[in-house]
Amino acid sequence: MSTIPATIRLSADQIRERIGRLPRVRLAFTPTPLEEVPRFSEALGGPRILIKRDDLTGFAFGGNKVRAMEFRMADVQAKHCNAFVLVNIGQSNHARLHAAACARLGIKMVIVKPGPKNERVQGNLLLNHITGAEIVETGTTDPAELERILDDVLEDLRRRGYRPYASTRDPFSPIAGTIAFTEAAIEVVEQMSAAGIDCCQLFLVGGTSAAGLALGGKLLGAPYRVHAVSVGGSRQQLLSSEIALSNRVATEVLDLPPIMSADDFAVYDEYVGSRYGDATPEVLEAIRLLGRTEGIFVDPVYTGKALAGVIGEIRKGTLTREDTVIFVHTGGTPIIFAYDEVLSRI
Repeated sequence: MSTIPATIRLSADQIRERIGRLPRVRLAFTPTPLEEVPRFSEALGGPRILIKRDDLTGFAFGGNKVRAMEFRMADVQAKHCNAFVLVNIGQSNHARLHAAACARLGIKMVIVKPGPKNERVQGNLLLNHITGAEIVETGTTDPAELERILDDVLEDLRRRGYRPYASTRDPFSPIAGTIAFTEAAIEVVEQMSAAGIDCCQLFLVGGTSAAGLALGGKLLGAPYRVHAVSVGGSRQQLLSSEIALSNRVATEVLDLPPIMSADDFAVYDEYVGSRYGDATPEVLEAIRLLGRTEGIFVDPVYTGKALAGVIGEIRKGTLTREDTVIFVHTGGTPIIFAYDEVLSRI
């Protein structure tokens, strides 16, 4: 946990006031619970463990991205766009939630889907069909070809009278989640105080949410350290991204200097496996252990991998009985149903 001069600290009210200047569409059920998991902790012989249940944000099967959508979808409306275009895989949580948000707000949703055509319609892909998203089957994962297809889709939408918002290209879109979790840091600190937690190690999937929790925690002087677990890509890539995202929010939203550095994060890439989406033995163990001790479900792609990081650090001795760990459950539950063949054998 790093420190900054008191002159750069912000109170909870100051953070809320500055973020409150942005347009917002309320979608998430917050605060989400902070739940103790004693049987899971006992099974590991390790620290006190609690789970921040952002899988329970409520909207469209929930997840951390619901908080982000409150700002992103408001940006879509502020820019007077009536179509939302996303390039993402069929089992994307991101796509599923935005398809549901577009249905709620009366905005056309188009998913440019990389990978093979005619995938089995289950999990998140099934939910996309239910919400009426238009799915463009590309049959490719080549980045240049996907960009060309995206250009064609955007032009076609304009010809059809739509004003499209290209999420992967819009400059605001990448920081929406970091804004949301800068604010969510207030929620975490308040719940820590209510639970009598003086200091903790905060573990979650690396990305925009981790960047926001680190920034918010630093501004509040929060007694936690953020541990970001990569689900694909190197430690250095993830660390650079975390610093860039958090400093963009500091400067562009909170009117502060770029205060974030590598010292503000602990980052891990040793739990990725061979590639993104690899359901490693460690991930499968994490899914099985949490399910069988607490009846809580994590998925093989994101939350299972981050939880494998918690278990791995306990077994290395990095986390001891003297520590308190908060694991941020970022959702992604529907992906589980696309891994039925793998998970039925655990």
